[in-house]
Amino acid sequence: MSGERPGAADDGTPVRDRRRRWVAPEQPTSPEDRAGERQSGEPEPGRPTKQPSDSTPARSSTLRPGQTTTPPHREHAAAEAQSREPEPRQGASSRPTDHFPEDPASPAPHPGHRHPRFRRPQPQARHPSVTAIWERSEQEHQRFATRFAGQLLLVGAGLGSFLTLFLGVPQGVFSASWYEFLGANALAAVWGLVYVLLPSPAPDLVLRATPALSALLITLTLSLNHSNAADGMLLLNWPLLFAAYLLPRRTAYWTLAIVAVCLTVILLAGSGPDRFATWVEITTSMALTLIVIRRVRDQAERLKQALAEQASTDPLTGLSNRRAFDEALEREVTRQRRTRAPLSLLAVDVDHFKQINDTWGHAAGDDTLAALGDLLPRLVRSSDTVSRVGGEEFGVLLPDCPAPQARARADALRAEIWAASRDWKHPVTVSVGVATLPDSADALNDLLVAADMALYAAKESGRDRVRVAPNRARDDVP
Repeated sequence: MSGERPGAADDGTPVRDRRRRWVAPEQPTSPEDRAGERQSGEPEPGRPTKQPSDSTPARSSTLRPGQTTTPPHREHAAAEAQSREPEPRQGASSRPTDHFPEDPASPAPHPGHRHPRFRRPQPQARHPSVTAIWERSEQEHQRFATRFAGQLLLVGAGLGSFLTLFLGVPQGVFSASWYEFLGANALAAVWGLVYVLLPSPAPDLVLRATPALSALLITLTLSLNHSNAADGMLLLNWPLLFAAYLLPRRTAYWTLAIVAVCLTVILLAGSGPDRFATWVEITTSMALTLIVIRRVRDQAERLKQALAEQASTDPLTGLSNRRAFDEALEREVTRQRRTRAPLSLLAVDVDHFKQINDTWGHAAGDDTLAALGDLLPRLVRSSDTVSRVGGEEFGVLLPDCPAPQARARADALRAEIWAASRDWKHPVTVSVGVATLPDSADALNDLLVAADMALYAAKESGRDRVRVAPNRARDDVP
């Protein structure tokens, strides 16, 4: 079968016929022309069309003058896209060559070029920082400890009230001891209710004192009433377990010492057979329980710390990764706004790193990056931050460092890397872009863009160079 293959359009009209009805806006189809089409066998719009069989000859697809094969909606989309193209600013250059020397042999960059690995991620795409997650975890732990302490006090008060009301005390109902037990239970209930209803975690000092105070309350009640020593010793397990798992190590061991003293007081003031043997057994059991719980808690804390370090450390170089770099950058920018001290950023990129990978393999590239990760921290101050922010890119934050000093330190860093890498299996050079807040930028995003453009200018001018971002006070930042 010759000609175009017919296909059904959205309204049931063949695609071939639909194309023939696409008429240029300046020459619309008249009613007489459409009537002529219907007389010659063309289908009316909206009427079902019979699909031609293999034996049916194909219609001629000759177009009349004024018809087009381009759909109007595509012409409109192309015109709209062309109208959205930004016009160049008056007097603005599409390349950063007004401030940086260029290499004539290097290709021309795109007008909107920005280095993707030094651009700050969009806020909605960012993950919570490790510091924020850690702080939130500590707050949740404090809130849980507060409410759990309140729940333990409420349960203990309810249990004590039930035993006092339904089983009584040795001195009898409505005796002084009976009222003392009920008063202690009411105090514990109010105490626990306050903890449960607190909108925020209890103060750390109050929370640490809770196990010791509750142990003293139990001891005072039992010793004044000369109750069975074994019963009182078992009740003191609750504050000890709470301190062992939810409070710091030192607080837990201080709680154990206070509980041991309370056990001794209950032993001396209580009654019942074999009080000393019971005291030895319960004290030893409490100490062993505390040791086991602390071991489990310390192991969980070490695992938590290891996960936090892995989340902020680059495994190849041992430097901080991009997540930690973003956190440090935000922290330093906030401090710069408060103190008005200059903050400089160095964007360091390894020259011709792809050639190392392509020629000697990715293992050689990894060895080079690992060597740089070991060298860079020794070339900066302890207050500076060195991070691996991309494949072969590194970021260096220099707090309290003005632009001239940052330029000198960047050039010294470049020279040190060149000299030190001569002894490596694959020597390298680096290009460095320097930007300073507030000289080159006035915001975090602008600082990243300025350092990125300076790095690109260093690459353009022949590599193994240092270029400084233009000063906003004198030049127009592209």
